[in-house]
Amino acid sequence: MELKKHIVTNMKKGSLLALFFCIVGFSTPAYAQSVQQQIDSLSSGEILELEPGLYSENLLIKEPIKINGNKGVKFTGKIEIKANDVEISDIQFLGEQGIVAKKVKNIKITQNSFQTKRFPIYFDGVENSEIAEVDIIGKSGHYSEKSHGISLYNSKGIHIKNSTITQTQDGIYLENSRQVTIEKNTITYGRYGTHIMYGSDMKLLQNNYSHHITGVMSMMANNVDIEENTIKHQNTLNSSGITLYQTSKVNVVHNIIRENSIAVQLQQADTVDMSSNIFASNLLVFKNIKPKDVLVTNNQLYGNVLVASSGSQGITLRANVYDDYEGEDFDEDGYGDSVYIATSTFGKWVLKNEYYQYFIGSTATGLLEKMDYKTSEQNTLMDEQPIVREGQPWQVSFSGKHLSIGIALLIVLVFSWRKLK
Repeated sequence: MELKKHIVTNMKKGSLLALFFCIVGFSTPAYAQSVQQQIDSLSSGEILELEPGLYSENLLIKEPIKINGNKGVKFTGKIEIKANDVEISDIQFLGEQGIVAKKVKNIKITQNSFQTKRFPIYFDGVENSEIAEVDIIGKSGHYSEKSHGISLYNSKGIHIKNSTITQTQDGIYLENSRQVTIEKNTITYGRYGTHIMYGSDMKLLQNNYSHHITGVMSMMANNVDIEENTIKHQNTLNSSGITLYQTSKVNVVHNIIRENSIAVQLQQADTVDMSSNIFASNLLVFKNIKPKDVLVTNNQLYGNVLVASSGSQGITLRANVYDDYEGEDFDEDGYGDSVYIATSTFGKWVLKNEYYQYFIGSTATGLLEKMDYKTSEQNTLMDEQPIVREGQPWQVSFSGKHLSIGIALLIVLVFSWRKLK
């Protein structure tokens, strides 16, 4: 079907034209069609083009159409979708609510912005749809008084990508949904960045999460892939980068998880593979509460206060890199000849009182760590094959150019000092 375009101006322009016709004495009655009337007049597959202006109507879409806004198109009403194959793009939503879609398929929401009081995007029973390049800014105040940025209920086959979400309760909330991909989004300042409830077959890929109570929260879900994300600065009391609660079959791979109070919290999580991640500058890396079949392997751990706060039940450490490992590799097989103890007495003290962290590196804390190795219990969490590597990633490698510049600067400073004398 050939797509047809309809141009709609805003009500202010229509009113001015009506006033003009009345003044000059035309007998034709002044009338401007509403946006809803224009929508109702469209056939399946047609396109509605909106001109810049402020639109205050609540709209209902019952046919497969496309609505294109342009720069300067603003809505204070909401759009409700009750048809398949609907596309909405380039609209600023500034009212009570944004876009609502229920029991429909093949919906595309692209390049829209939202500063609504509640529920910018709300899907219930939606399938095979896409939300891309949207910008959502929640209202100010405590997160308990806000709504989620994107809400998915009972939905399937949704792709959320290249979007920015901030100052909401949960950036993306999913309940009873499956086959959802969340990719290349930046989600900041909320309760949870992404919150999965009772879902399955979820993929979280290359997202940036920061400044939440929990970056990624998965509860009673299964088949969750968390890959190539940056999860940082969840650093208030008991905050965590990732929390897996009664979640099974999880892959946590190639992520950067740094500067969190707790990097990963495992609460009755089952069958979890954590590999090739970087854990850096976290207060606690793993908080374990009755996990089962958790394998942590080939990760790099740098600058963390404590690796684990509990014993080895349900979790295995194998072949990871630890910046504070002091063992040797005499047989040169790449693995340390002694085990790495993941828990420490001092680390547990820091968890109870944050002021203890100022004693990190002191003689007393070093003595405590040595005592831990001598008095480790049977249930102590340890890595029996810690990887030994030369140097650490934060160590600066000086090139000849840098060295020459440094020497030159030193000579200038010395001559300047002599002249001042």
